[in-house]
Amino acid sequence: MKSNVLIKYALMLLCLMAMQAYAQNTDNEQVKRVKRAIVIFNVAEQTLYGDTHADPNFVIGVLGKDRTIIDLKSLAQKRQIKNKPVKVVSFGSVKDIENVDVVYTNYDKNFDILYVLNKIASSNTLLITENYPFNSSMINIVNVGNDFQYEINEKLMRRSNIAAHYNLRENAISSIEKWKQLFQNAENTLAETKDKLSEVEGSVKLKDEEIKGQKQTIGDKENLLKNKNKSLANQKNEIKELISLSELQNKKYSDKLIIESELEQRILKQVDSLKTKQEQIALSNSEIEKQHVILVKQREDILDKEVIAKEINEKLSTQRTINYLLLALVLFAVILVWVILRNYHATKRLNTVLKEKNNTIYSQSFTLASKNKELEEFAYITSHDLKEPLATISGLIALLKDDYKEKLDDDAMMSMEFIDKSSERMRTQIDDLLEYSKLGKSKEKTEIDCNDLLGEITLDIANAIARFNAKVTYGNLPTVLGSKVELRGVFQNLINNAIKFKKADVDPEVVISFKTVIYGPQNKNFWQFEVADNGIGISQKHKSKVFSIFQRLHSREEYEGTGIGLSFCKKIVESLGGQIWFESEVHKGTTFFFTIPK
Repeated sequence: MKSNVLIKYALMLLCLMAMQAYAQNTDNEQVKRVKRAIVIFNVAEQTLYGDTHADPNFVIGVLGKDRTIIDLKSLAQKRQIKNKPVKVVSFGSVKDIENVDVVYTNYDKNFDILYVLNKIASSNTLLITENYPFNSSMINIVNVGNDFQYEINEKLMRRSNIAAHYNLRENAISSIEKWKQLFQNAENTLAETKDKLSEVEGSVKLKDEEIKGQKQTIGDKENLLKNKNKSLANQKNEIKELISLSELQNKKYSDKLIIESELEQRILKQVDSLKTKQEQIALSNSEIEKQHVILVKQREDILDKEVIAKEINEKLSTQRTINYLLLALVLFAVILVWVILRNYHATKRLNTVLKEKNNTIYSQSFTLASKNKELEEFAYITSHDLKEPLATISGLIALLKDDYKEKLDDDAMMSMEFIDKSSERMRTQIDDLLEYSKLGKSKEKTEIDCNDLLGEITLDIANAIARFNAKVTYGNLPTVLGSKVELRGVFQNLINNAIKFKKADVDPEVVISFKTVIYGPQNKNFWQFEVADNGIGISQKHKSKVFSIFQRLHSREEYEGTGIGLSFCKKIVESLGGQIWFESEVHKGTTFFFTIPK
């Protein structure tokens, strides 16, 4: 019966705590929203951008349906960033992002962070995320109690030509610190529990003090009994003195008669006094016996009370244990229900998103099939209809040069040479374009030993290596899964470029290495290859052109080629499910990176 009552009281206490927590959480949520907007403004203000957009406003984009956009718009009416008015816009999907200085998104919106980074690459746009995995974003903020902290990935910021101000870097933290507040809350709860326990222990101490007081009363009565025993001993000493005095009188018989009457009177008085004292002693003894009986009863009562107090303490200890267990069970049940509901809603939301993406993929598959068919038709037209007139032009130029060689002057012959070379260059570009259209269609994938593959490549380009006195270094490379012909094209193009774009009077050196990396929210494993050289390097202003088809950064007189090699590499790597990029400094060399899934 008592346990049922305790359970009811515990449930009532939890309800009251829940109501109070709900009211408090409402106020805390409002404060948290305002602080989130302030943190986003402060981070945007303390970020150094490579260049500025043409828009006279400082534009902040919010990705997904998020109430944060309301708080940002409210704060934008009061503050500016970089001495510009602040404009806040909303994007429903990643592909809609454009012409913004800052993009904000929350992990709850389920956007792929790598997709977002690829979309804003080379656009000098800062990405601010909330509650994403450690080091996955440029700047990731985390909620600690009613405050916000943030972490910085300077490597990702540098890739977008963005840098963090000194104060921003100094105040950044590791995401592990967001758990400190939770530990503090747990300590506060433990302190409250200890206070309640100390109150129970205080009541037990009061009962112990009452028992000590009763023991003190018994001690006082024992002292009174000792004093009465001392008084009885003094009376016995007086009797002994009277006896000694009587003996002295017997020794002097002649004086006995003189003092007999006095002694008799004195003895009679002493006898009366003794009788009176004996009566008092008898009364004292009876009183002492009564007190002794009372003390025995009190001792028995004290022992009984000590037994009862011990039982009460044991019951209190058992009850405390039961209360803690009940509280732990209730809290566990509440947490379990919350986790189940949260997982249910998250699963439901993810299923909806997955269904929408599947529908999108299904519709896009038809579009892709149509595009592939158009591309095949284009390749056929290019290989037959375009190359045929080029062959005719080349044949006519050859006939003109042979038949009218004596009639044409030097300028006309030079023009014929230019036309012939241009036709040959166009034929080469058409062949390259055809090869480019065929890339990524190879469905046959085999295990490729990269060490053997690079050995074959260095043998094929041995003449170029010897002509430029180049040095190609590699070793202990992994075995990957893919198309050997296509992967050979990636390595060969990167090595040829490293040798071709060398610095004057400097022998080219190419170093090929690899490592294992993990990318994406799914933590997928990739092989990451690095091809580093000591060549002329690439300026940052040409970063967006490097992988574009037929884009050349130098004239044909300086360096030969059609400008399609790196486009080949990009298409092959992406068809294998990887990415390709580079890091470079002018006159110091370039390092190309590309990844292949394990």
